[in-house]
Amino acid sequence: MIIARITSGLGNQLFQYALARHLAQKNNASLYIDLSYYQQAYDTDTLRTFKLDRFNTRYSVLNTSPYLYVSKLTKLLPNRTLKPIFHFVQEQQFHVDPVVEQASSAVITLEGFWQSERYFLDSAEAVRRELTFRRTPGVDFAGYADQIAQTACPVSVHIRRGDYVNHPEFSQSFGFVGLDYYRAALAELNRRLPDARFFVFSDDPDWVADNLHLSSPHVYVRNSGPDADVDDLQLMSLCHHHVIANSSFSWWGAWLNPRPDKLVIAPRNWFRNKPDWNTTDLIPASWLRI
Repeated sequence: MIIARITSGLGNQLFQYALARHLAQKNNASLYIDLSYYQQAYDTDTLRTFKLDRFNTRYSVLNTSPYLYVSKLTKLLPNRTLKPIFHFVQEQQFHVDPVVEQASSAVITLEGFWQSERYFLDSAEAVRRELTFRRTPGVDFAGYADQIAQTACPVSVHIRRGDYVNHPEFSQSFGFVGLDYYRAALAELNRRLPDARFFVFSDDPDWVADNLHLSSPHVYVRNSGPDADVDDLQLMSLCHHHVIANSSFSWWGAWLNPRPDKLVIAPRNWFRNKPDWNTTDLIPASWLRI
């Protein structure tokens, strides 16, 4: 069995699930998820909500199963590992760790963010099939979806500010990637796709409207309600091309678009002050970093 500890926001949840699904498929194993992270608030993190149940995902919740006791039992073991029965795999580095793929025990527990397509590429078809949306969209969703469908060349542009500006830790480790990046990305898109229409997504839309001066046709997307982020993610995936932020959220908005000819532009510098973190495996090879 595979046990994945699910944490943080939607983008990270998707990475965590994708690796767990891949290992479950590879090992012909059942998949359980540990949701204990969402049972309390953390001073060092933005308040998050579990949302993998908005997709056609397949899992059992560890917190409501007998296997909860199996997970607790491993805490009594040195390094929580006793092969070939238990193997606790904790993320040790930001780039791909081959140890993860080699994990093989009756119970494999995963803890980390696993932010690379390479962790689940061999199971990408299954991951893409399960990460289709299963929910009732918000009241604003249909109108934006119609606009995207009627646009010849819709491009999503995601601008993340929020905790990247206001949170004492995230503003230092990530930080707003900056308007110069978006100006360069949009100029490149206009050069390659002169008929592009931009659909702009942001957690700070008023600031974006005041500061990102767009001369090309554009729409500011403003979803509302408790699942506005899921609405945004699905609408991003409906666009043909993408400009993403230094954010796992818009990474998935671009990845969930299945078009083989998509152009995805990503920031070259993902972190503000993590010079030792290797981001080589973060961005798929076919995407463009600027």
